[in-house]
Amino acid sequence: MEYGLALGEMQRAARRWLVESRSYDAILTPTLAQPPVGVGELRDDADPARDFENQKRFTPFTSVYNVTGQPAITLPLHWSEEGLPIGVMLAGRPAEEELLLSLAAQLEAARPWHTRKPACW
Repeated sequence: MEYGLALGEMQRAARRWLVESRSYDAILTPTLAQPPVGVGELRDDADPARDFENQKRFTPFTSVYNVTGQPAITLPLHWSEEGLPIGVMLAGRPAEEELLLSLAAQLEAARPWHTRKPACW
C-alpha cells in the first residue's frame, strides 16, 4: 500500500511540474551539483541510505526529468581545471526533442567539443 501511495504522489508531483514548466521552451540547469568524481566514489554498499543520499546530492537536477519523462540533453560546455567535462543540461517539454537537438547543434557549432577529451583518456 505504501508503494502505491508513494507512486501516486510522485505522479502528482510530475504533473504539477509539467504544468509549472510548460511556458518555457527549454530549462537550463547544471548536469551535476559537484565536479565529476572517480568511478565508485559515491557508492556506499555498507549503507544503502547513505548511498542514495550521495546520489541525490550529486545529481539533484536530473531526477525531475527522469520522473516526468521530459526530454533532456547534457552538453559538455565547460571543463574543470583537471580537464574533465562540466555539463549543462537542457530540458524541454514532452515530445519536443527536436527543439533540444536543434539547440544542442547550435551550441556545439558555437563551442565545439568533439575534439576535447579528458587527459585520462
